Parts: sequence; structure tokens; C-alpha cells
Amino acid sequence: MHTEKMETIRGIVLRTVRYGDNKLILDLFTEGRGRMSFITTLSHSRRSTISTAFWQPLSMVEFQAEVRPIVALPRPHDVRFYYAYIHLPFSPVKSTIAIFLAEFLAAALREERQYVPLYRYLEHSLRWFDVARFPTAIANFHLVFLMHLSRFVGIYPNIEHPARFFDLLSATYQTQPPAHAYYIKDEEAQVIPLLFRMNYSTAHLFKFSAAQRRRIIDVLNTFYRLHVPNFPELRSVEVLHEVFS
Repeated sequence: MHTEKMETIRGIVLRTVRYGDNKLILDLFTEGRGRMSFITTLSHSRRSTISTAFWQPLSMVEFQAEVRPIVALPRPHDVRFYYAYIHLPFSPVKSTIAIFLAEFLAAALREERQYVPLYRYLEHSLRWFDVARFPTAIANFHLVFLMHLSRFVGIYPNIEHPARFFDLLSATYQTQPPAHAYYIKDEEAQVIPLLFRMNYSTAHLFKFSAAQRRRIIDVLNTFYRLHVPNFPELRSVEVLHEVFS
């Protein structure tokens, strides 16, 4: 007799990959099991429990799935949004940031392990971003998000003793330039502790030009590439830059 045990999965969609003519492979960061992959058959009906509407970047979904060692790619059943975004899907700026962050998280969160504090951080941050109204807070959100994310992925920089040079490889300040090209200096180096002093409630108080935001993102992108194995080139970076130009 066949008995399957269904498990309730709650997770945040990182990316989807088309498989064959009518299937999607889904990568999620889940609350109970860390990063997981699933497979679903495409449906364009919004009433369907396997509708493509559920699998947009950073969607927060809950569903039933049979999770067993012999099932390589479980299938979601009875899918629903456990948090339905209010403003994010209807804001071009927020949607562009969400696409960038989803690609970034898919690259940065490689380990398949449960990490509830990280999940709570992602969930809280995205809910805040969804309802944020200050344009400056929205424009600075991804900067604050990525900087504080470093705490959860184990690459938190040492900012205790600011100096003229910040070495991106050692993640520490130096009084002399390192013997490699991966460092920033002077005013740029002083932005690192500034970003860590920012939080979501104060993000609207910090003014950056489009050029400064572009440079901060490029530096953060380099920092993660240096410290996260196999961190790829992100296709959405240029789109993000264009939005804020």
C-alpha cells in the first residue's frame, strides 16, 4: 500500500527555471529546511493551485509537498500566498529591486540548511519593503538589505577601526593599500560603517546620488563575489542601475 506523507512548506521564491515544454523547476529558501528545489507543471489560470502567479521573484508561499529522500524534486500542492504583497507588484521601482534581490539571494544562499534567523530577516525585510512609502527609503532599501545580510551568511566585515583603506578580501580596514586591487579608499571606505548604521526606519534620512548608489552596489557585488564561492555575474545589476539613473 502506498502512503505518502505530505509536509507543509513555507518559503520565499528565489528563481524559476523552465524545464521542457510545460514545467518549472522552483528554487525556494524555506523556513523549515533552508534552500530547496521543487517542480511544477505550468498553468496560466489564476485559479489554479499551480498558477505561475505564485512563482514570481520573492513570492511568499505555503504549500503541501511530499519530502522524501527518494523524491528528488517534490511537487507543490494546494499552493497559497501566506503573505500577499500589497504594493510591490504594482511599483516598477520596487519590482525591479525585487528581481535584483531574488537573483542576488539565489547566488548567495547556496547551502541547503535550516536557518530560521535568516528566514525571519528575509521575511521581515520584504514585508517592510512592500509597504514602504518614502522614495528615499525605497531607493536605499537594497543597500541596507545586502549590507546586513552579510551577518547571516558569515561574511560580516570588521568595521571597528575605520582607516583610509578598506580591504574587500580581508573585510578589514588597513592604514596602507593592500597588495591587490580589491579595496576602496578615502570617502568610499567610510561608507561601509555608514551603511551598517542605517536601518529600514532611518533609510529615508540618508541621501545618495544615483552615481553613489551605483558604486555602492558594485562594491557590495564585488564583496560577495570575493567571499561566496561561485558567486556569478548578476544579469539584473545593469537593469537596476538604469532604473536609478
